[in-house]
Amino acid sequence: MHFKLLLLPALVFIFSTATHASVGGYICPNDRKKLLTVLVKALINVQGDFSTPYYGIKGFKALNEQLAPVLVKDNCAHIKKSYKADCSPEENFQGLSAWYLLGCSGKLHTDATINNLRTVLESDKSTTTDIRYAAETLKLLGAAIPNGAKVAQLIQTKLKEDDSLQSLGHALHAAALLGTAGNFIQDRIEEVVVQADEVDGKLLQWEGGLTTTSLLITGLLRFPGAKPLNAQQAEKLATYLLTRRTVQTPKGALALVEATTSLASSDVSPVSITIAGPAQVTLDKPELKIHISDILGRPLKAPPTPVVAQSATRITDDVVVLSKQPLSPGTTPVEFILPLRLEPGQYRIALTAGAHSTTLTVRVLGPVTLEWLQIGLGDADGSAAPRLTKLQHPSKLPSPLRADSSHHLVAKFSISRVVHQSFLRLYSGKKEIVFVAEPDSSKLYKIGVNLASELAHSGTFEMELILGDSVMSNPIRWVLGTIEVNLSTPEPEIKSLRGPKPEIKHLFRQPEKRPPEIVSMLFTGLTASPLLLLVILWWKIGVNFGGFTTLSVPFHVGFGGILYLFFLFWWKLDMFTTCAWLIPIGGFTFLAGHKLLSHIAKHKKA
Repeated sequence: MHFKLLLLPALVFIFSTATHASVGGYICPNDRKKLLTVLVKALINVQGDFSTPYYGIKGFKALNEQLAPVLVKDNCAHIKKSYKADCSPEENFQGLSAWYLLGCSGKLHTDATINNLRTVLESDKSTTTDIRYAAETLKLLGAAIPNGAKVAQLIQTKLKEDDSLQSLGHALHAAALLGTAGNFIQDRIEEVVVQADEVDGKLLQWEGGLTTTSLLITGLLRFPGAKPLNAQQAEKLATYLLTRRTVQTPKGALALVEATTSLASSDVSPVSITIAGPAQVTLDKPELKIHISDILGRPLKAPPTPVVAQSATRITDDVVVLSKQPLSPGTTPVEFILPLRLEPGQYRIALTAGAHSTTLTVRVLGPVTLEWLQIGLGDADGSAAPRLTKLQHPSKLPSPLRADSSHHLVAKFSISRVVHQSFLRLYSGKKEIVFVAEPDSSKLYKIGVNLASELAHSGTFEMELILGDSVMSNPIRWVLGTIEVNLSTPEPEIKSLRGPKPEIKHLFRQPEKRPPEIVSMLFTGLTASPLLLLVILWWKIGVNFGGFTTLSVPFHVGFGGILYLFFLFWWKLDMFTTCAWLIPIGGFTFLAGHKLLSHIAKHKKA
């Protein structure tokens, strides 16, 4: 027996070296629905250039979904209205592709369009992007690409000027359209692949994100004879693409669909091995459903035979409980059934499907039987045996337990197997206290509660037994009954947190005592005395109005207005109102005074 336990892991290891990993996911129907929701946004209320509608139309076509007739009509009208023969090669390709994908009636391009595209393929000013889309558009229109060797030479020249990943990606697509003249690009394939970044040994992507990665994947896979990617690289690229299933832009959605479609249609198509539905079975329904497909959820081109569970290992103690069990076909070509008639627990399953392998974690759920339970009270000093009442689930105590500070609450119970969570809960209203039940060597659970130390006050509490486990199919919550505890501390009154708050009474500072009225009047007179003195002096000496002119009137009116505004500020106005009036009056007075002083200066010079 020990020899077998040692031999099984060794056989699994040896077998796994002859296989390679699989992908843990695929574009499921829910993912397709989300992608279509993103793509359809590009087709509603279209305006501007062709790029956004093109992403939506091409995405729907790649997913083999039909567009609503109203969207077809609106987008055809938009393309016909916006299309211009002299637009860029990329816009030309997007507009004409969308036109033909929608099946719009009529001819959009002219002979001038084809001539312009051929000119792009001969111009030294063209970029690799221009060359790629010009060639793609000519192929779309059924026109020949002139002088493929010369175009290939132009692409090589442009790669010497710009060998970025974007430029290389467009060069791959363009070279694929040149036939044998484009074979030169195969010398750059290895250069492209080695520039991919590996993340945690699981993902593979190119700098630039989803769009650049999709551009390079689709470009590389247009040269299947060169075998640009091996199976391991394809699986890591697929794993990266599956992490981007929540992309939110039409351009990103199309990039994801095109890349996954190219990978799934290639000779190194990654295989997805996942659990269909929840990763758990029960004792009464032990059939575990395994989903095996490509990353688009489609059946594999070659059936994955044989599909075998090489081993099932119990995680808690690393014991192998199953080996070499073949899976039976399910109701669909991508479904396989593995019956797991095992004891409840968590298991790690090593699964192989042809040359592909994976490891899955599964839970086997089973019921737990509560065999018996006893609950009652015992003396705190242990002088007498506890007085226990035996209960059967789900019955309750016939009468409440009555305890005081000299008692312990004692509970014992037995269950069919050990569980991870076993509690005795005492609660009253919103207050609760929970005690953990621990099994002894004989797997008998016991709880002892010192009521005097655990409870803060007297009260009536409900008792509830709670049993749960991650592999338990029937978690138990059993209300056992009531216990009335009488301690020296009474239950405090419950104060409502709602209702009116007590009134807050503010004590303001007492005003200072005012001086007598005669003192106030005396100081008021002293303050006004300079004005009285001025009037007396004017009466004795006389007032000289010889220099008074009409220009003096605005200034004195403005100055008087300012004095009157200060009086109003002292009497009833606030500072903000006063400032609002002071700005225009002060400005008027300043200008009038400046005019008056200028006039006086000129008069003195004369």
